[in-house]
Formats: sequence, structure tokens, C-alpha cells
Amino acid sequence: MSQQSKSVLFKTSAGSDVQYVGGEIKIPGLNPIKQSRIVDFSQMNYRAEVSQVVTVGGVSAYTPTASTRYIVCIGDVNRRDKGMTELPFTYSYTTSADLSKEGANDAARREYISLQLVAKINAVTNNWVVAATLGGGNGFTITDDAGYYPAPSQGMTNREGASTVFLKTDDDGRGFAITNLATTTAAVYASGVGATLAAYAPVFDLVYSNLISGFVDGPKTISGESAVSGQKYNLFSISYLDDSVSIPSVGHGITGILARTANVWVDNGAGTATTNLAGYLALEKAMHRGIAAKYSNDPSALAEFFDSNFVIQGPLGAVPTTAPAIKNKFLTGYGNLFNHTNICVAATQTIVAPTQGATGLLIEQDATATEGAHYSAEVVTACPKEFVVGKQEVTFVFKATATTVANIVLLAGLRTKEAFAADFNDYTNMVAAGTGPAGTDFYTYGILSNAATVATDTTANAADATLFTIRITVDLAGLCAVYVNDVKYPVYSAGTTALTFVAGTVLIPFFQYTNLNSAAAVPNVSELLALPSKQVYF
Repeated sequence: MSQQSKSVLFKTSAGSDVQYVGGEIKIPGLNPIKQSRIVDFSQMNYRAEVSQVVTVGGVSAYTPTASTRYIVCIGDVNRRDKGMTELPFTYSYTTSADLSKEGANDAARREYISLQLVAKINAVTNNWVVAATLGGGNGFTITDDAGYYPAPSQGMTNREGASTVFLKTDDDGRGFAITNLATTTAAVYASGVGATLAAYAPVFDLVYSNLISGFVDGPKTISGESAVSGQKYNLFSISYLDDSVSIPSVGHGITGILARTANVWVDNGAGTATTNLAGYLALEKAMHRGIAAKYSNDPSALAEFFDSNFVIQGPLGAVPTTAPAIKNKFLTGYGNLFNHTNICVAATQTIVAPTQGATGLLIEQDATATEGAHYSAEVVTACPKEFVVGKQEVTFVFKATATTVANIVLLAGLRTKEAFAADFNDYTNMVAAGTGPAGTDFYTYGILSNAATVATDTTANAADATLFTIRITVDLAGLCAVYVNDVKYPVYSAGTTALTFVAGTVLIPFFQYTNLNSAAAVPNVSELLALPSKQVYF
């Protein structure tokens, strides 16, 4: 049977808008969803559109040849108009027999070819692209027209997706080569744009209930209001199986299973008006409980929200301040057991445990420079809270704030399953991110096979009292990706070589802090997730 969707919009929100009751998720404006029937539960954050730019003939200079057809193809087989699938359209120019028309040298001839193709591409009004020469025989660009997801209405062509651009040789193999084309700006598809979502909202003929414009499942609030232009919305999407659906085509009283999608669009507090920021963060945290619940039966998964009290215990008879490598037991209200180790070079730490705050774990202990604490999953060999490169993917998510970021170095990520190291540079393997050595810029950190740490300044600033998110993924091949506040930054193993762990490397989640300037930073950790999938988005 066909999949059915339903959407709801929240202009204002709160954590209480998401309730987990009797094995169901209840969200105002949507039907109750059985947790046992969830197929996928994901989050997509607001995205501003970036148009794709493809450069032809500017990546590697080519030598024009006589009587040769230079061919560019543009189109997208995923587009459909009036039931017809779009086929790539061919634009070509054939050079003269002696190249006298094209110019006196190769640069002039390349420029002439570019101008001919640019003119032909721009002469077609419905190919969704604009071509422009780079000048001087350096090729030309093909830029997708604005709007990958235009406001839908009846009769509007479906333009979803960036254009596909490729080159063809002429019949005898001459002309453009594959190396003469490159995507110089990758497409970013817009999501959560207030003006677009407002246009998605359905409008019906009140007499006949016919759809006039928009989508039937376009988002509106439970009171019938549409999205607001200038606001930004994040999406939580739940795909599930509804097992109480009537199937009239089979027979009276027969029910079956129908695939459904519930979409929740929420003002994320980052638009023109920021009044819903606190409410959004509370709702997001509530949603993350549902996303993490998908992995509740996976032994390697770890989901911690640091919003209930904890128990911490050191080894019997040990004095916590006498050695920085004493491993404490830190048990949370969610049943997660962490190793907690105080970082104190001079062994003089007097406050040796964190404090439970209203919205998270206040991890600051002594406000003394170089002192702090390290938290990690258990390092005992048999503990299942681990991820083996080549056998599991992993997504790590860490959310925190600091009242004064200049007074702290806060680090979070994945490291080798091994004993605590007083200096994080001593771990055998590590991928992490956090506030850098000065406590202001975010840095990424990579260690591969006991080599030197590669610290990379993202140049993005950490802000006081502002929640930040670190998301790290490691795929089956060991390739690492680091995102800070939903922006991807490079992480290297040496020079500019992307960090890629060796198959068989065993990783565990961790986070730690050390104080700077002997002044309070007030760091608050609100979420830590380590889930065995790369397809988890926050």
C-alpha cells in the first residue's frame, strides 16, 4: 500500500510536547505512534540553499582541435513534468576545419568555444541553469537556478535535485575529456525555510475539498497557522507501521499494516525571532530520547541526558586527591556507568566530583588551571560499550555549554579503548573536537596509530553560555567526520590526510575538561550519545 504522511508545525514548543506513554509517542497534532512500530526516527536541521556550480574546461586546460564537436549534457532523470521523465539535453559546438574562426591561440579558441556553449545553454529557458564564461579561455560555469525545492502548487514542474552535468566526446572520441569538468560548489538542499514551508501549507476549496495549492501534508499548527517567513525550522521525522488500517480493496472489516510518516517542524529559535530557542532545545532533547530508544537493545549503544542525579564512588581506602589516575565509578540515573578520573598534575584537587544541575551535569570541580576530569565508557575488555572499526559504524553526539569558554578546554569524541592518559595526546587513536587551547575557537583533533596529534583550528568561535553540539561519525572503512554546530570541519591524521582508523581499532566515547586561567568556566553537559549507526542526524 502507498505510504501516507502527516505534518504538524510548532511555532512555540516545550519538552512536554513530546510524551512517551504506554509504549507510544504522543505529539499534539499527530496520531499516537507505537514505539515498537518505528522504522526510522531522524532529525534534519535547517539548511539554507547553496546552488550547485559546475565548471567546464577550467579544471585542466585543453587544446582545441579542428572539426571537433564539444558537447555538454544537462538534465536530471529524477525530474518529472506532466508525467514525462526529463532526459538530459545536449548542447554542442563544432569547431571549424582550420580553427581560424576560433582564434589565434589555444586560450582564445577555448574562450570562443565557451562563449558558444554559454549562449546555447542560456537560450533555453526551462533548463534551470545559468552559464557564464570565466574569461581568458579558463572555461565556464554552469550554476543551478535558485530554488531546489520551490513552493509547490498545481501545475508547477517538479525541480527537486541539482542538475546533472556531464561531458560527451564526439563520434571519433575527440572533444571534452572527463577531466575537463568538476563540481566546484556542491549543492546544499534547503530545508526548514519559513517562506517555503508556508507555501507548502495546503489550501482547500471549502465547497468541494479540492486541493488548490500546497501539499496535503504541508505543515500547519494544530490551530491552523502556517510557518513564518524569516523563521527557521528543524524537522523530526518518524516513519512507522500502522497496524490498524482498514483495507477496503480486500474486503469489509479487513485491516492491515500501512507505512506512515509523521513530520514535526519546529521553530529552532535561530531565525529573525529567537524567542523559541529555549523551548526548542527542550523539545529537541525529548525527541532525542526517542531516537536513542531505537538502539536500546544494542549493547554498544550509550545514551545519556544528565538530567537526573548520579552516584560516584572511588576505590575503597583511596584518597581522591593523592593520584590523578585513580578511577572512580560514576553511575547515572539512566544506568550508564562511566569511568571518572580526576586530572590534577599537582595532586591537590579538593573538589573531586561534579554537581547535578537543573539542565545537565556541571562538571567543573576546582577552578584551578590544568585541573579537571575525564569521563569515558568502561575500558574493561569484556565491556560491550565499544565500537570496532570495520564491524560497526558509530555516531557520537555531545552537547554542552560553558558560561565563560575562555576559562576551559573541553574535549569530546572517541578514543582507543585503553587506560586513562593524563595527557590526551598519549592515546593511541583519537577523533575529537572541542574548545581549543585558548578556550575560544573550536578545534578538531586526530590521532592515528600512536602518531602525533593533529590539532586543526576551525576558526569558528565558541560563545559564552551558548549550547554547542559536537557530532562525530566513523564509517565502516574507518573514515572520520567531525561536525561542530552542524558544520563539517576537517580532521587529519598527518598533514592534510583525512583521519581514517585501521580496521579492528576499538573505540569508546569520552569527554574531558581542564581549567584555564584559574577562573570559573561553569561547563554544563546536557547530552552524550554514542550509537551504532552513521545514519543518525542531529
